[in-house]
Amino acid sequence: MWKQMGHWGLPVILSSGLLALPSLGTINFNLSPLTTQNVTAKVYQPVPRYPHSVAVIAPPISSPFAAPLVLGAENHLSKLWQLPTSYDHAENWYIHEMEKEGYHLISQAMSSLAHSESLTYGLLFAQGPQETTQVAINFLPLNAHTTNMQYIVAELPVPSRPQSSRMTPVSVVRDITVHYRAWRYGSPLQSFTLNNPKTIAPVVDLLNQLPVLPPELFHCAADFGQGATLIVHFRNGKQWVIRDNAACDSVQIPHAPALQDVHSSLYHLLGQDAKKFTTKGTF
Repeated sequence: MWKQMGHWGLPVILSSGLLALPSLGTINFNLSPLTTQNVTAKVYQPVPRYPHSVAVIAPPISSPFAAPLVLGAENHLSKLWQLPTSYDHAENWYIHEMEKEGYHLISQAMSSLAHSESLTYGLLFAQGPQETTQVAINFLPLNAHTTNMQYIVAELPVPSRPQSSRMTPVSVVRDITVHYRAWRYGSPLQSFTLNNPKTIAPVVDLLNQLPVLPPELFHCAADFGQGATLIVHFRNGKQWVIRDNAACDSVQIPHAPALQDVHSSLYHLLGQDAKKFTTKGTF
């Protein structure tokens, strides 16, 4: 599933033909009523500059990734650059060069310019373990030998997880009722209760370790209802309802923003418990 995420790199001084984001001051994108945002430019990990490209004055390129990049993010728009090459060659060159800079491609798209039959094309890159730095490189082909290019750098803010969303120590939990659905079309809902400290502890420990989900737009996998609902009963009589959306690798837990089920670890752990319960009928 594509997830638009990234990580900020350190500023790099201009060298070896690399282009650092120019100082633009405060700018207004005016991309659409939904994507307009005032930002202040900074200097970030550079985007490679295509050989012999030149800065030109023209309207900003309508980015296929404008909306995902502006939602809850600081955005930084580059100059408009004219490349002496075809769009296909420019796209392949930037994919290769961005990978050398430590970015990986997470999406490709195209969109039609307003009031025009022209198409704009976009590449979306991300970097880092939490992938909270995104770079969209946008292209407007002019002819077979000339392409305009512009890029947007976005910093996605990640909120911290409050301590109140963690269950510590594990002994505060009396038992956990689990309603689990396997990743198969038409699979029945399985319900069971974890009431042994040896089976409760791994689930609680994993829930306590889940990181906050970076702000992003999801392209979730096919959703057949797979996932789980956990009802956590505490020894003081309170209870929490926790939902694991397996298709989106997301977990909703009280007192916290959406959390990320990294590598579906929680979902797989609950699947192991469901299998044991089906086989033995008890824990």
